[in-house]
Amino acid sequence: MDRIPTDIKSLNSFLAEERPKVIAYLRKNFSMSDFDIDDIYQESSIALFTNIQEKKLTVLTGSLATYFLRICINQAMTFCTKKKRVVPMINESNLSHNGFSDERLEELFSLTTADESEEYRQRSESIVDQIVESLPETCRNIFGGYYWQCLTTKVIADMFGYANANTVKAQKYKCVDKFKKKFNQLMANVHE
Repeated sequence: MDRIPTDIKSLNSFLAEERPKVIAYLRKNFSMSDFDIDDIYQESSIALFTNIQEKKLTVLTGSLATYFLRICINQAMTFCTKKKRVVPMINESNLSHNGFSDERLEELFSLTTADESEEYRQRSESIVDQIVESLPETCRNIFGGYYWQCLTTKVIADMFGYANANTVKAQKYKCVDKFKKKFNQLMANVHE
């Protein structure tokens, strides 16, 4: 387990060592300029320093690098939310249907409507939001990250504290199954 830096010199050494890794991670997973990434890194560094100084960080349950990356991800998400930007690297012109990516939306609808008529598919779109809102918070988080923001399963794992991307994929599979069941139930009611 890592030690928490107790002086400015060791903290600066840690931050200098982590900088290339964190910058590369942010570039890969967030659609923002290098200038914005530098700002996020600086804000995250200040947040880490403040947490140490104010004794908010006294014990590490994992590595200091993981703790710091979590701060950076949170700062990046906050930045994107404030700027009303889509977080991952996608073309905003590809968005429609209340923020769903067309490609991901097609994937979601194809789970239940692969062999159905266009009319059936059009009616089903209005039900999707209702179903997602009724799912457990875990599923809403995964669906929100994957379908609305088009985040990778790795980023979703980092954001919500899952062990890894495979854990998110397994949970997403369960959520999709719940989604399908509710979708089929609601669509059966529409046909009655």
